Amino acid sequence: MFYGSIPRQLSQLSHLQLLDLAENNFIGSIPESFVNFSLMRQTSIKQPVIISSILYTTTNHEDFENGRMDITWKGREYTFQGRDAFVTGIDLSGNSLCGEIPSELTNLRGIQLLNLSRNYLSGGIPKDIGSLKLLESLDLSWNKLSGPIPPSITNLIFLTSLNLSNNLLSGEIPAGNQLQTLDGPAIYSNNLGLCGSLLNISCKNSSSLTTTSHQDLEAIWMDYSVIAGTVSGLWLWFGTLFFWEIWRCAFLSCIDAMQQKVMNKMKHTWEYRKLSKY
Repeated sequence: MFYGSIPRQLSQLSHLQLLDLAENNFIGSIPESFVNFSLMRQTSIKQPVIISSILYTTTNHEDFENGRMDITWKGREYTFQGRDAFVTGIDLSGNSLCGEIPSELTNLRGIQLLNLSRNYLSGGIPKDIGSLKLLESLDLSWNKLSGPIPPSITNLIFLTSLNLSNNLLSGEIPAGNQLQTLDGPAIYSNNLGLCGSLLNISCKNSSSLTTTSHQDLEAIWMDYSVIAGTVSGLWLWFGTLFFWEIWRCAFLSCIDAMQQKVMNKMKHTWEYRKLSKY
């Protein structure tokens, strides 16, 4: 298992086709220099291969030299023959990466697999995600991604596996092209701000609920502000009395004077009532 930040030197491997760093303890952000993977930018792949999230790879050195790669995913083993048939992609799942997804990744237009799930990535999904024309599997689940799903995602005509669940995404789910065939609600589950026919949630109602929730949130923050201001004022007042002896003495003298006036008033009232009985 590896720790620390992802080495920037990896980007010097310009002919790298498959980068699998899944299930480690990498921290920090995804290097923008990944755009230097020149083979992942090429779109001259003869024919896409139907792939999904890679669990692990087993490659024999001799087989690799002969242009053969064995890849196992979802419990099944697949063999790819020839350089042009090799799967291209990046798997960084199961780490502790944070920050935003670099927009530069959308320049890797030859990748077929992108798995960034189970990290702490924030910000939005890159708006040009649709530039990854050959992408067949996209997994961004279990992060802290927010904002709308970019409409360009409908341009991923080879997409066969998609998982955007367990994020903070909002807005209407795009529709059209290959995305129409990916109609499982679990793809978008646990994104409370998403709406659309696929989830049976009207975007109009969702907008209304969102507005209401924002108003409730503002009211709560207003209440907290008033309470915090009152507490701060009281602490400032009593703190001043505690640390400033002159003010403290004046305050206590004022209290004593008021108390004496009240006691005198009560005494006079009691005596008056006592005399009135006679």
